[in-house]
Amino acid sequence: MLKVAATPLHIEGVFSQFLHRYAERYPNVQVKVLEGSGLEILAMLERGDIHLGQMLPYGVPLDDGQFGSQPLEHSELLAACHPSSMMLGSRGTIDVGQLAPYPLLLLDSGYGLRRAFDAACRLAGFRPNIRLESRSPHTLLALAEALHGVAIIASTFRAHRYNLKIVRIVYRGRPLREPLAVLWDKRRPLPRYATAFCQMWAEHVRAVFPITRPTEPMGRATRNQPKGRRAREERGR
Repeated sequence: MLKVAATPLHIEGVFSQFLHRYAERYPNVQVKVLEGSGLEILAMLERGDIHLGQMLPYGVPLDDGQFGSQPLEHSELLAACHPSSMMLGSRGTIDVGQLAPYPLLLLDSGYGLRRAFDAACRLAGFRPNIRLESRSPHTLLALAEALHGVAIIASTFRAHRYNLKIVRIVYRGRPLREPLAVLWDKRRPLPRYATAFCQMWAEHVRAVFPITRPTEPMGRATRNQPKGRRAREERGR
């Protein structure tokens, strides 16, 4: 048995497809998936409750030799609201400081994503106007779709089933992104099938990230479409 912990965002966005691929190569390994946030997953690793844990590596003492890590692709911070709302403009990005006036829908403070967003708000010099904190990303997106505010999510989350406008959050022109990693406690050597799980996990993430991208501006989507007679001819082919 291989015990793995990850955030709900990662389980839905990555494991929903990846676990089948791993099972094809290692059919005799039973993978038990546990859900948690960053601090909870770190505690599971230290207690020996799990073999592998996915989290943001910030704040984890990787240099003391206790934990090993396998880097994954970065996760970008995104803002989402109903398409009819003028909150997020139409440029595809928004500076974190411009979010100050809006009611925000945030993951709770147990998530590394939330702590990263709070740090960006402090750098921008404002305290976020929080309408709701939740452990469920789906709750945030459902409320954003219903015009209750701006949801702050990660590019690792599947948002395609919601009618939302999504933009990239930047600070001084640079996208806000956070590293992801798979961690394990080096005091407990990993079996070969667990090492293979890490490697295959990283390969899969490289192939599918980012899972959610900013919404394409309408003008860009139609700018290169043929017009007039040429368009009618192409539609008739």
